[in-house]
Amino acid sequence: MLRQSAKWGRPFWPWSGSHVLWLCVIVGGCLFSVIAASVGDETVRPVRAPDFAVIEIAVQPGKQRAPLSFTVKLAETEAQRRHGLMFTPYLPKQQGMLFVFEENGEKYFHMKYTTIPLDVAFINQEGIIENIKELHPLRVTPVSSDCNAMFALEVNRGWFEKNNVRIGDKVLDI
Repeated sequence: MLRQSAKWGRPFWPWSGSHVLWLCVIVGGCLFSVIAASVGDETVRPVRAPDFAVIEIAVQPGKQRAPLSFTVKLAETEAQRRHGLMFTPYLPKQQGMLFVFEENGEKYFHMKYTTIPLDVAFINQEGIIENIKELHPLRVTPVSSDCNAMFALEVNRGWFEKNNVRIGDKVLDI
């Protein structure tokens, strides 16, 4: 038996009249939340940094001073070079990253997803610093080495200036 609606004198169904609108809103809301949840999973996925070897290197600032040694993460593979120091919130004073390339040539660096200000030294195959450039946090505009480089050494902004490391100085142990 169907229940009669007192107001209109017709059978009452859950999907009749304004109930259809409510049913559409509820079903639509459920579908939207399922779709939004599945899309959100892809965008929130954490980025996993590649494993980096850690080595000690030294920089010889000029001829009269003793070499300055510090620890660097070594970026040797394409994946390691591509990731670099992205998502690194802090870089200790005597640490950096040394990028090792297969070929000597002009190199380009950007700072996408890198929030710490850095300096980069472009180094030739003999270990001589050819150029030093500033890298600005979160900038995607590439910075060119303006020279042929086999290595690039990223350190905290101002480290080269503070330690009197200049173009022409030598990086040892690379």
